[in-house]
Amino acid sequence: MKLKKAAIWGIAVVLLAGGIAAGAVVLNGRPETKDNLINMAKIIKPRGDKTHVIVKVSQNIGTEDYTEPYEDDKDYSNDTVSIACWGDSMMEGFGSDDAYILTKAGRVDISYYTAPYTLGKLTGLNTFNFGVSGETSAEIARRAGGLKMHTDRNLNLNKNTYEDVCLMDDKGNPVYMYDFSGYGIEYNDYPDTVYIDGVLCQIDKKRDIEDYWEDMEDDDYNIEDYMVSIRICDDTGLEQPDYMFIPQGTAVITKAAYDHKDDILVLEMGSNGGWDDYDELISQYQAVIDYTGSENYIIVGDTDDPGTSLADNSQSYLEDGDDYVGADDTAWEAALREAFGEHFFNTRVYMIQNGLDDCGLKKEKIDELYGAFGYISVKLRSDWTHFNAYGYYSKGVGIYKKGVELGYWE
Repeated sequence: MKLKKAAIWGIAVVLLAGGIAAGAVVLNGRPETKDNLINMAKIIKPRGDKTHVIVKVSQNIGTEDYTEPYEDDKDYSNDTVSIACWGDSMMEGFGSDDAYILTKAGRVDISYYTAPYTLGKLTGLNTFNFGVSGETSAEIARRAGGLKMHTDRNLNLNKNTYEDVCLMDDKGNPVYMYDFSGYGIEYNDYPDTVYIDGVLCQIDKKRDIEDYWEDMEDDDYNIEDYMVSIRICDDTGLEQPDYMFIPQGTAVITKAAYDHKDDILVLEMGSNGGWDDYDELISQYQAVIDYTGSENYIIVGDTDDPGTSLADNSQSYLEDGDDYVGADDTAWEAALREAFGEHFFNTRVYMIQNGLDDCGLKKEKIDELYGAFGYISVKLRSDWTHFNAYGYYSKGVGIYKKGVELGYWE
């Protein structure tokens, strides 16, 4: 049942004092992505119950021993199925820390768990964490193969010499990556490699990514400043041609997207911007889905509290008629649900309803009040937006449950 604004006005003051105001501080700050505001986050971290601090864990465990909901370390004989998790810092796991949960078998260490790691433990499938902190939806969609890069000139590639080229996006802007392979924190034998017409090619960057970001803020940039050099890889063990002609406008795909095209897709993006409206964000999601050609995918909803998102500051914790959002969809969540139906996982609502229970933590009055507003308990957060190990563990459990519902794993 929705709570009226007038009924809990005094409680709102308490919540704001406890850390909800943090989101408003950020919204009124610099127009940067949330992942670039980590230092500010350390200052405005919610002042609630720091459940993730190890010395206080025993004070927050529920009155009954918590039973872990799923068997850990499953051993599947099928090694042909993998899961690819694409996203930003919320997928990468920024903020994860020391944490333990109690089970009937005893205390289980979930320190530094991420959602992909939890998902891999619960499914027994090879699970890859392609989360990269600070990336926008457009950057994630490009790494995942949905938004293409294109060569800006004809190329005559061989294995011995590098050719200069600028990789362009569909809007005619130069593309530059920290690692063109797209692997992020995952191990990869061949950094800065891409596929062109099915051939693995090596890129040699000519400048630091930080310089690229700084110069891209100037609309009057020189295209020559964003050149890279490229050649055919000669030490891969693959059957590679010695020479190939690449026409101008040929698509270039990151190695990660090419290697993991057939994986079950878990995709979370948008909280750092990279889109102007819901239709554009949905089209970016759809582009990744279309690239993989897979029907096995999960769209992971944003985890910012209503009214605090840097990417969508039109959101509010109040609905029409002064009713609080609570466990209802925000406009952003409703748009994704309408677009992707049963494939959409409303992470924020799941965390409100199940996050503490998944970790065997006490749900106190303050947590219930946070939920009534539509906010996730601060016991699951490391700062105003990122989770701690408890939060990421619960998020992984929730994605696991959605996959069971969709029949992707048992």
